[in-house]
Amino acid sequence: MSGILVRRFGGAPLLLTVVLFMLDGHLAEQRDRRLVLSGGQTAFAVVHEPSGLEYVTVTWTDGGGGQRTSKAWTGKPFARQFRERRNNAEQQETIKYVADTRVAPVILSEAAERQRVNTWWIYDSLGMALISGVLTAALFIAAVKSRGRTQ
Repeated sequence: MSGILVRRFGGAPLLLTVVLFMLDGHLAEQRDRRLVLSGGQTAFAVVHEPSGLEYVTVTWTDGGGGQRTSKAWTGKPFARQFRERRNNAEQQETIKYVADTRVAPVILSEAAERQRVNTWWIYDSLGMALISGVLTAALFIAAVKSRGRTQ
């Protein structure tokens, strides 16, 4: 019986690892966004090209007069509009940012969409972690029981 479990559900520990990694990323993005929205400075940023499916590159002048460039998370439709544009017209958006350059700025018009997406992924990841965690525990218990029978 344990051989069947291992063959059918052997990927459960790997799936659990991947899901926990994804969950950590979405929780970190949510935490950073809350930090920026609660204590960040407001600026106008020029939105450049999409850097991926859900983020764009923005450039702005910070409170000290320095030029900063960073990736900002957005919804897919927002990022897609830059990919589909044929001209190089620049678009300005209001952002919030913090002094810590490791924390991504937040495009204010996209904050609610990113929160919606993060919430969905967090709940999805928690469900998948629960399922893969149960399967991993079942595999472990089956392996321990089969080891006891062979000795």
